[in-house]
Amino acid sequence: MSAYTYLAQHVLAPALDAFRGTSTMRQYTALRESQWWPRDRILELQSARLRRLIPYCYLHVPYYRKVMDQRGIAPTDMAAAEDMARLPVTTKELVRAQPDAFLAEGFPQEQLMKGRTGGSTGTPLEFFSTRDSHISHGVARALRAREWAGIRPGDPAVYITKGRAEPSRTAAAARRLRHYVGRSSLIDAAQLSDATLPLAVETIARAHRPALVGYTSAIYIIAAFIQEKGLPVPPVSAVIYGGEPIHALQKETIRAVFGIDPLSKYSSFENYEIAMECPSQGGMHVAAEDLVVEIVDDSGNPLPAGATGRVLVTDLHNFGMPLLRYDTGDIGSLKQGSCECGRGLPVMSLSVARSGDILYTPSGKRISPLALGVSALASLGVRQLQFVQKRLDRVAVRLVLSQTLHGDDLSALKARVVKTFAHVLGDDVDIDVVLVDSIEPTAAGKHRFVISEIGPKEIDRSAGNR
Repeated sequence: MSAYTYLAQHVLAPALDAFRGTSTMRQYTALRESQWWPRDRILELQSARLRRLIPYCYLHVPYYRKVMDQRGIAPTDMAAAEDMARLPVTTKELVRAQPDAFLAEGFPQEQLMKGRTGGSTGTPLEFFSTRDSHISHGVARALRAREWAGIRPGDPAVYITKGRAEPSRTAAAARRLRHYVGRSSLIDAAQLSDATLPLAVETIARAHRPALVGYTSAIYIIAAFIQEKGLPVPPVSAVIYGGEPIHALQKETIRAVFGIDPLSKYSSFENYEIAMECPSQGGMHVAAEDLVVEIVDDSGNPLPAGATGRVLVTDLHNFGMPLLRYDTGDIGSLKQGSCECGRGLPVMSLSVARSGDILYTPSGKRISPLALGVSALASLGVRQLQFVQKRLDRVAVRLVLSQTLHGDDLSALKARVVKTFAHVLGDDVDIDVVLVDSIEPTAAGKHRFVISEIGPKEIDRSAGNR
């Protein structure tokens, strides 16, 4: 631990907590201890916090009071995570339609923090968290998770995410101060291009062996640029990716360029840090002390460990706008057992993907991006690619190439791409190969690997016609 890291962790961060009235470092210390508890003890803490939240929701949150009365549920009926299946799933559409019904009556307005999400799912939502939930507990979860990658408070880091405008000059100045004290830099993932990538590489180099934390596609784009141009590789201490699924080509490129196994994290604006890998890479550890994570089917019924389904999250500390069994719009699974690292935390699979990131076929297949096998294109000069599905029986593969091809070379490339993916998608799907100059990021700064406009309804209609 460097002298500055010690100063940041033991002096600067506690001073910041005292100034803003938060308890981030105290919660961080508690989480560092509880991660080693037996699973049963962790779940006991989770249940105790749930037993505090559910009665509060009944007394103070109009929507949940109404739902529990309609279903004949007493707050005391839900004493543990497995009891929550008695409640309906909370969707973005529900919250958007009646936001005031989810706000806790009488909660101090000055403690609420407004947030927005939906840039990568196409389902925008405005919501509220609280300073205690987001800053005290959420940031503490992030600090613990990053420690698994060897990153301590005050260690240099480069964040490769979407640049966001602050609501005021004061907030912007506070952010600059946080970056300065925390020795962190930002690369705007929405602005990566051949013109800006050299500066991005220089930013990483100037940070003196930082951790890279950011969107999967953005980190990959930088790594591929370094590899393609033969640039000196700026040393980094860790690579943490999230916000999007990772496919084999991306992971192999990041590992080859930086010489480090990247670690996956799972987070959302609504719930902040949810889960992250440790170096054992046995799955992503769920922060079960603070959150309840459920995997359910399309009807909201719990699925067993190992089964893939919708990811629901309940934040046990958001008393300003509680969202019970909140549908994140993601697809994932919980794994049986524990990680070999010895932590008692539950483990999620790494196949977390947006529901809009799944390809469907007339035969009923649901294909995750991780199953597409794009690493076969690594030797073909493909810099970037994206799958777009607007019809059940047709998929477009959009390619950005590192060099211009013509004639027979271009025809051979297209044939190879079709052959590569035909065996995964099946004979009932036509594949179009489309060359583009660039693949634009979403409003959130992410480069979506798969964009599918097909869902279970189209699958059902297709099945009825067979």
